[in-house]
Amino acid sequence: MRALWNDLILSLRSLRKEPGSALIASLTLALGIGLCSAAFSLGYGVFMRGLDVPEADRITLIYRSNPDRDQEFMSVTQHDLADWREQQTSFEGLAAYRTGTINLSGTEGPERYNGGFVSANMFDQLRVQPILGSGFRQGDDNTGAPLTLVLGHDVWVNRYASDPAVIGRAVIVNGEAATILGVMPEGFKFPQNQQLWIAARDGRAALTSRDQGVQFTVFGRLRDGVTLDQAGSDMNRIAGRIAEAYPQYNEGITARLRTFVEDDTGPELTAHFGAMQVATFLVLLIAIANVANLLMARATLRIREAAVRNALGASRFRTVLPFFAETLVLAAIGAVVGVGIAYVGVSLFDRATMDVGKPYYMLFKLDLPVMAFIVLISIVTAVLAGLAPAITILRTDINATLKDEGRGGSGVLGNRLTKVLVTAEIALSCALLIGAGLMAKSIVSVNRFDFPFNTENVLTARIGLFETEHPTPQSRQIFFRDLEARLATIPGVQAASLTDNLPLNSNGSEIAIEGAVYLTEKDYPNARSAIITPGYFNTFDVTLLSGRTFGISDEAESQPVVIVNQSFAQRFLAGRDPIGARFAERAGRDSLAAWMTIVGVVPDLKMEGFGNDDSRGAWGYYVPLPQRDVRFVSLAVQTAGTDPMAILSQVRTAVRSVDPNLPMYNVLSMAAVVDRAGWFYQVFGTLFIVFGAAALFMATVGLYGVLSFSVSRRVREIGIRMALGASPQAVIRLVVREGTRQLGVGLAIGLVVAYFLTKALTVIMFEVAPLDPAVLTLVVSMITVVGVLASLIPARRVTREEPVAALRPE
Repeated sequence: MRALWNDLILSLRSLRKEPGSALIASLTLALGIGLCSAAFSLGYGVFMRGLDVPEADRITLIYRSNPDRDQEFMSVTQHDLADWREQQTSFEGLAAYRTGTINLSGTEGPERYNGGFVSANMFDQLRVQPILGSGFRQGDDNTGAPLTLVLGHDVWVNRYASDPAVIGRAVIVNGEAATILGVMPEGFKFPQNQQLWIAARDGRAALTSRDQGVQFTVFGRLRDGVTLDQAGSDMNRIAGRIAEAYPQYNEGITARLRTFVEDDTGPELTAHFGAMQVATFLVLLIAIANVANLLMARATLRIREAAVRNALGASRFRTVLPFFAETLVLAAIGAVVGVGIAYVGVSLFDRATMDVGKPYYMLFKLDLPVMAFIVLISIVTAVLAGLAPAITILRTDINATLKDEGRGGSGVLGNRLTKVLVTAEIALSCALLIGAGLMAKSIVSVNRFDFPFNTENVLTARIGLFETEHPTPQSRQIFFRDLEARLATIPGVQAASLTDNLPLNSNGSEIAIEGAVYLTEKDYPNARSAIITPGYFNTFDVTLLSGRTFGISDEAESQPVVIVNQSFAQRFLAGRDPIGARFAERAGRDSLAAWMTIVGVVPDLKMEGFGNDDSRGAWGYYVPLPQRDVRFVSLAVQTAGTDPMAILSQVRTAVRSVDPNLPMYNVLSMAAVVDRAGWFYQVFGTLFIVFGAAALFMATVGLYGVLSFSVSRRVREIGIRMALGASPQAVIRLVVREGTRQLGVGLAIGLVVAYFLTKALTVIMFEVAPLDPAVLTLVVSMITVVGVLASLIPARRVTREEPVAALRPE
């Protein structure tokens, strides 16, 4: 241990004598370690941190599934939930929730919050209790029970100024009197980002069939000794008994279990983070190759020193220990700087994803597991970087080295190792740069996407009506008509409309085209849909292709009508005039809703987000709002000015003039809605651009450094060639030709690696081919220029020396 300590001190002194090389090596390792650690921190936060509750690994979600209809994870009806609770034996209990928004009003005024409608036993199943007051009590979710409310910590602090007297206070929740029972701990926002919770009262008594009513997500805590597979078998036996008892509603229904992390990530996000982690490991490998090449150069100069030590009796291990000590010092410095790089990277990612709705438990921070990873990866980096020079030293012929005329020498093995490292660095840099180029082009495609609707001067917001204040469909339709009229009269407003969902965020429904035959459940197509008021297309500057738009005559009692987009007409009604054709939505296994007549065709307005326009994502239709009973709608207001947010206060006034207790939420310009829809491509694309930039930097520095050193070691050879009559141009061509040969091998391997890397990136690329010719050409050209210059510049410098000077002993 003392010997290692002495070698560490000597390594520090040695590196101080060559501060330039030490700085480059340390920065290279810092980039590699920092980016790799940042990626690990992000992956750990998403996949490994999990719910912040006791024994979170025992918490399991339980869904209904219907494989015959390709429906894997369906929410649970209230009747099925009651049967599950009565018959299951694998869980300590089953709790249920659904998420939504909640209006909270009282003396503090109306405000809208993300809320959870939950069973009374939810907190008990999670084993998390309020810090103030109590949780829900048994019976709080019974039919007809008084409404009760539990506050999140942030609401308690911001709305009620952390007042402990808030317990027992009467408030208005969604238009109904409620009582505050407790306050949850800081940071608790189960299941996603809920700010408060109300007890969801049993509504089965009002339902006329088992498949009616709101549905819930169900979870339970596994009993001790029960595995996930055993619980799955238990729940499927129950699902089978229910299907036998109620085939009309439950035929083919099974149970599917999975964890919260699996539910919130899925295969696509797993692939994305996997690709990111692979990319950062490639960056780290490039850094290791860079430092290994640098140490190989230093080892070449110190081989004679190592041979003398060995000849004087030092063991082989003791001979190579100084090289590992040197890499350990460089890795330690790189780790310290890398922590700073990781911190900045994690903070920027956290800020970039702050408004995209990631679950509350996905925290990104440099805590103990991440720091342990940094220590581990630094040690591994030091060992790998020191292997090449150590192998060179261990394979050196001591006698031949001591007989050498003082020049040292790397030997055949050392030269081969250097070439392997340089080739690997070129290959990895090529693969990463191609990935970065594709992601950069993807970002450009997202930013330049020509939306077929107006996104520049439209203000959007969300509102929700509740049955206590607007009890009938007629009263809700009167409210919507009145609100739309008031919005249209605001000075500076050119058009106003309401819709259940804005562009890029529509719902899907199974449909049946009149005259078509569907033999199995899977044959029914799925199409996107939106419910709109007549001014919708004017608000987004959309011109009809044929037919008419909706009018005041399209009321609830009139014939059901629909407007379809161009993709819908081409997919389902090709070869005939779509105007007058009819189709219906499926209302159940053996029933259809009312037939709707097509009265118009509009362009494709991108009803689903980026990357979802293949197959059913592109087919869409629009239904008039008066013919559907909805309670939640989005406002869309087109303004004459360039800044739609300038009329926000007037829009709020218009809403309050219709209902003083109705808060708006999700207030955004349409441009911001579009930006949020493309956040995934922006964030992950930027990450890969950073990885590519790091790879380019390290490849440039590494290639120039290694090839310069290689040329400098051939000064004597070059001097002899020139003394025998070789021209400087011939020598330069020789050096560049040898460098480009190595470059070509590295690029060929890099293109193969890039092929597999880009296959993983396909899911996060938008309108870019996996092997885009322009990107490939640019990357290959860039690396070729770097490689040629790295050979050319030192070769020109050496050929300027007199041959006699080159032949002098070194």
